[in-house]
Amino acid sequence: MELSICANYVMQNSDFIPVRKLSDVAGQLKNAGFDYVDYSPDFLSEDWREKAYRDREVLDKTAITVEQTHAPFNRYCRYEDELFPVYCKRLFEASKIVGAKYVVVHADEYRVRGKYDEKEILDYTCKYLEPYVEYASKNGLVIAIENVFEDHSTRWPMVDGKSRFTSRIEELLAVIEYYNTSSVACCWDFGHAKCSFGKEKMADALRQVGRHVVCTHVHDNYYDKDLHVIPFEGDTNWEENMKALKDIEYKGKFSFEFAYGGIPDVLLPFWLKYIHETGTYLTDMYDTMVCSSKKMMT
Repeated sequence: MELSICANYVMQNSDFIPVRKLSDVAGQLKNAGFDYVDYSPDFLSEDWREKAYRDREVLDKTAITVEQTHAPFNRYCRYEDELFPVYCKRLFEASKIVGAKYVVVHADEYRVRGKYDEKEILDYTCKYLEPYVEYASKNGLVIAIENVFEDHSTRWPMVDGKSRFTSRIEELLAVIEYYNTSSVACCWDFGHAKCSFGKEKMADALRQVGRHVVCTHVHDNYYDKDLHVIPFEGDTNWEENMKALKDIEYKGKFSFEFAYGGIPDVLLPFWLKYIHETGTYLTDMYDTMVCSSKKMMT
């Protein structure tokens, strides 16, 4: 299994503000051993398309491949309603330009008010995703629906303990299987899974999604908070989760997704090497495992 890392995180400071250009970090990522990145091009600027082509030049020159991007999401109302679909469309087009394989999407744009009707929410969600699924299928992209978790946002009060669609396995599968196409799959987020299902059940939840998982977000946490820390800095049972990946015969990348804080310039090369070594340790663990189904056959 090959490693990937979120380049956008490497480019940011602790206030989530980009302080490095892709051209500033691409060489460092390569030197640390990363041949693949999770990288979302700029979709806010009016010259977003030109920037995406420049990004592609930088990546090609450094021999780094974009494995996945992340579509914008608006659960926290960061964007004006009329601009949000514009930004989504731009991101999908930019993803094609930079050569991404997967576009990770949050399928939780339905706003729960007063009731939680799963069929109504599913219908809304699939209609909302329809144009992006169509674009993906025509342009060689795969939409990877990400498993999320109940974030207890005061903006969207919970109804019967629910406010966020696709926090539950049956909802995640319902969206993916609605389309019945290879253009729609799953991005499995380990940190979100631990928040949703807990340390003891998250690996079994991964097995339930199984063959639909095509890419990953790898990070750890503790106290079931979405902290996005490095594996082994939380209390996730990584051996059990690597075994679950083996059981579903996962063939995609092991892609680190960090979110908070920013690494100083002087520490960045050492930090990247540490992340790569951590990933190598985990993927070596995966490589030496035998999946449960094969054990049973023998």
